[in-house]
Amino acid sequence: MISVLPVIWHQPKRDGETFLFGRKKTGKTPKAEKSINTEKTVEIDKNKIAKIDKKDKIDKSVKKEGSEKLNKRYQKNKDPDSDLQLDYQSLDKNLDLLDQSDEISDSSFYELETVTLELPGKEDVTKDLGRQKNAARSPQKKRWRVKVGTSSVIGSRKSQQDSVFGYESKGWALGIVCDGMGGLCGGDVASRVALQSVADAWFEKKDSMRNIPDFFRREAVLADQKVYGQTSPEGERLNAGTTIVAALIQEKGLYWLSVGDSKLYFIRGKEIVSLNVEHNYRLELNERLRQGKMTAKEYAAEEYRAEALTSYLGIGELTKMDINQKAYSLKDGDIVLLTSDGLYRSLLEEEILSIVNANRHDMQQAADALTAAVKGRKKQDNTSVVILHYIMENAL
Repeated sequence: MISVLPVIWHQPKRDGETFLFGRKKTGKTPKAEKSINTEKTVEIDKNKIAKIDKKDKIDKSVKKEGSEKLNKRYQKNKDPDSDLQLDYQSLDKNLDLLDQSDEISDSSFYELETVTLELPGKEDVTKDLGRQKNAARSPQKKRWRVKVGTSSVIGSRKSQQDSVFGYESKGWALGIVCDGMGGLCGGDVASRVALQSVADAWFEKKDSMRNIPDFFRREAVLADQKVYGQTSPEGERLNAGTTIVAALIQEKGLYWLSVGDSKLYFIRGKEIVSLNVEHNYRLELNERLRQGKMTAKEYAAEEYRAEALTSYLGIGELTKMDINQKAYSLKDGDIVLLTSDGLYRSLLEEEILSIVNANRHDMQQAADALTAAVKGRKKQDNTSVVILHYIMENAL
């Protein structure tokens, strides 16, 4: 986290005479600076509002009549030889300040208001009038931001073969979950190689990238070849593979890449939906049943193999991948959840939604709560999650 210290900006003085009425702890009024080349000077203090060449006198009692009447009275009584135009309305706003007690508490804060008296053909005479800081503030600027949370647990397995990555910067974010397979160290190597390949490519090309779907397609094929080419210390091919689900948030839109059966959930309010397609044998069985190419009995006989993957990185000739061609539009508060199958095979979608919404204030806490919910279960697979929370907040 980066701490930002407040910066005080000082406006340079204009040419002319400047008075400061923001009093310090002593309650004293700073002395006036010297006038620069002005033929007429204006003095303002608690008892005299303005004195202009000893000709115009403004009684404090006329303050109650309002700026409009005061201007009319001034126009009627002003010296015809005087070219000075006085901004009475601005002075009226500060009469209450001038009537305040001499004692000002140490906790009072002041800001400067500028009132300018114009002398035709001469330099401006400027007075900075201090007043209590109760003026209406201008609306704060808003900016989009993505909050990230990541978590991974080994479950009851002997090794951790999942790899996760989450990163955000200036309104964009990248999340990746890879679920390795292959036994011994093969799955660990496969998931790590695939994740690093895609993440490194993104950071190398993001500034010049124009087509995100094409980027995901090329990098998926490249990562597949890298995983396929991994060898053991003895020089033999590992025969390992990994799933991948990657989500990129940029310019109020969501893009994703999915190969295998890791899931991409989209959460908006009290709704949760899976956005990507699982590349397993069940997908083929469902399609064949729908087209009438197999009977319900034949479907049941094959269902024990339904979870077998039909596409993954490391297969060697990658053809099946899920990539959206058009950005999925996001709104303030939307949440994107990337997860390995260890989560959704242990928790119902309603349970996942409830845990995430209960921890909306902190995405890291939400990620930890999800993995904690599956800890201690028998035959629990490696479980990994990345959460991206798209929000609008005040700019610093």
